[in-house]
Amino acid sequence: MQSSKAEMSSKQSPSYQGGSTQSEKPTPTSTPTLSPRRVLSWLMWWNSEEWWPCWIGLIFFGCVVSAVKHDIPEPKFLPWSTNPFLTFATVGNYGLLVLFFAVGLIVWLAMAATNAKNWRLYPIGYLVVFFVSLISKMLASNVTLHKASIGDSIWAIIIGCILRNLLSINKVSIALPHWLKVAQQTEFYIATSLVLLCIDISVLRPLAPRALFVSWIDTPLLFMVLAFIGWRFLRIDLQTAIIMSGATFICGSSAAIALGASMGSPQKTELPIAIISIFTIPSIIALPYVAKDLGFSATVSGAWFGGCVDSTGAVLASASIYGDKEAVDTSAVVKMMQNVLIGPLSVLMAWAWSHHELRMAYRANEEEMMHAITDTASNESTIDNTDGPHGPHEPENEGCATIPQPRMAPIARRDKAWVLLWKRFPKFVLGFILTAILFNTTVDGDPQLRSNVNTFCFYVSEWFSTLSFVSIGLGLHLDDVRQNIRNLGKLCTLYIMAQMVDIVVTGVLAWTAFTYL
Repeated sequence: MQSSKAEMSSKQSPSYQGGSTQSEKPTPTSTPTLSPRRVLSWLMWWNSEEWWPCWIGLIFFGCVVSAVKHDIPEPKFLPWSTNPFLTFATVGNYGLLVLFFAVGLIVWLAMAATNAKNWRLYPIGYLVVFFVSLISKMLASNVTLHKASIGDSIWAIIIGCILRNLLSINKVSIALPHWLKVAQQTEFYIATSLVLLCIDISVLRPLAPRALFVSWIDTPLLFMVLAFIGWRFLRIDLQTAIIMSGATFICGSSAAIALGASMGSPQKTELPIAIISIFTIPSIIALPYVAKDLGFSATVSGAWFGGCVDSTGAVLASASIYGDKEAVDTSAVVKMMQNVLIGPLSVLMAWAWSHHELRMAYRANEEEMMHAITDTASNESTIDNTDGPHGPHEPENEGCATIPQPRMAPIARRDKAWVLLWKRFPKFVLGFILTAILFNTTVDGDPQLRSNVNTFCFYVSEWFSTLSFVSIGLGLHLDDVRQNIRNLGKLCTLYIMAQMVDIVVTGVLAWTAFTYL
């Protein structure tokens, strides 16, 4: 009787202690359950910093369509020569007050929803960033400065940089104060700006084949070639070289942010964007006069500007200097077609960089394993060659493993390629595509109405873009620039090389497409 009780207790003891044997079946309590926090994270997938630019862009798109249909005039900065306040002398500029509060509140809501660091201080910093943006747009509206093509992006970077360096005078730390750092949202602003770039299919359709020939033939190839040259010969960091080359050949800051997000390095976009914004001024001014000297037609000139001038605003400025409406329309179509390239290029870069990271991780893991094997062999050799009092040392427990064998970390199970692709994929590209679909399916076919919606959306988009340029300026400290002067010189060299190649190749393609096709 006692022996049977002992046997029963010995059989029950493993389960009592929480252990299990191979013959035991899992109990219902061992079935994995979903925690409420994990379920909530799945349900709240949309509430992240990556997705909020999409929602903000779509909200503003709906507001713009409603405003245009109710005949609410678009805000506009009028040109001025002596009195800067005359730039507000239009009824539509009352909408600036609405825009000021709308942008601030919705971005503040997004930061609160994502629990961003110091989000409660955002209104203070936003007030400063918006005020600097307003001054930048006022300066860019000056007649003399406008003729010199010194746009609001240049002023925003300069004033932001001056403010950053003034705030760090006589301070031990050069970091921005928390109330201003929280409003320095470069990627967030420019991602929202990109979502609001409506692509009008009705405008693209007549010129689409030729615009596609100009903007898509050379861009991917030259982008990869110049990025390789920057990385291989100029010794620039590979990610920075890709961002710099892509921003030069596609559409400036929007492409830079998209590529930076695709590779998981948005922090590397600020210096390339600043360089492009400043160095693009000579192209804006010089290309219209070169086009006239070469005898290019208005359509060829417009396609040339649209293909090689970096940002949409700079393209329109260059076409305006040329002084022909046909050139303006053609340049806008070519640049819009080039903007479409952001989507597939971002997907391709996210996929390629994900695989590159996996290869690098596997290589590092294999090297670590080889080092561990080498160390193990060295240790075993040391043990075998150690002489004891009666000859070579023999381990007492020969069957026991005294040295742990190296094992490869399960990288493939932790980092799948498709998972990295989705993580790296810039979500605002989906918002960009969705806005274009909504614009071309929901807005009425009236050409004037569509034009007004497109122009109004571009105006709001440019506001977000200017906020991002102020943020870039706030990130430029002169001490940091001085310490990285060598890298700055390399980036400038790469930009000049890329821009010269882009100007020549795009000029040939534009002349071919709009003369013979």
